[in-house]
Amino acid sequence: MTDLQAGNSTRLALRIYLAVLVVLVVAAAIVLAFGLPALGVIGLVLTILVFAIMLAFTAGN
Repeated sequence: MTDLQAGNSTRLALRIYLAVLVVLVVAAAIVLAFGLPALGVIGLVLTILVFAIMLAFTAGN
């Protein structure tokens, strides 16, 4: 792996970690604002998102 590829990999990993951190902070803020029922709604939405991603990968193969 060249230095350029390593740098791109590092940047991509950093973006992914930051995106996950933002999602967690937003989820925590929503739960603090609306209580535990909001956590259930977040879980349902993320479940649908995961299924959509799996379907997209399946359709791509």
